[in-house]
Amino acid sequence: MFQTPEQLIQIQKAALESNRAVTLKSLEGLEKLAELNLQAAKASVGEVAEQFRALFEAKDPQAIAELTTNAAQPVAEKFVAYSKHVYDITNETGTGIASIVEKQFAETGKLFQAAVDQLAKNAPVGSEGIVTFIRQALNAANTAADQVTAATKQAVELAESNFSAAAAKATSRAKKAA
Repeated sequence: MFQTPEQLIQIQKAALESNRAVTLKSLEGLEKLAELNLQAAKASVGEVAEQFRALFEAKDPQAIAELTTNAAQPVAEKFVAYSKHVYDITNETGTGIASIVEKQFAETGKLFQAAVDQLAKNAPVGSEGIVTFIRQALNAANTAADQVTAATKQAVELAESNFSAAAAKATSRAKKAA
């Protein structure tokens, strides 16, 4: 299907570059998650130490109960904020990877289309049916990829909406509990 080895090499180079970009984007996301987790761990250590200090200084059971009750709301709010950060990082990473893959798919599709056009020009008489079949298959693959991309974007939008609603509800419940 490819007229020259350079066409195949070009596709392989593009795929290699795409894989490199996806790997770097994944590592960037992991780095952000690790940094977030370290910040959360450091903050937790300090907060727990402060809470124990306050508990040890409490003079009566009512003061201990008040400390426990007052600690519930900030913990819930911090958990919601942490979850939002995790979601933002994973969403950003996933969107970046999807963009890279979409670009690679589009470039490869153009190269395949050019190869099919070249095949059609050089095809022997009587092979028009095969060329038409190959073009239809390529168009069907492109249409399917477009539908998957659209469905994925809708799923991401729905997840964002659900996450926002759940975060608002969790924060509201934490405030009511306190």
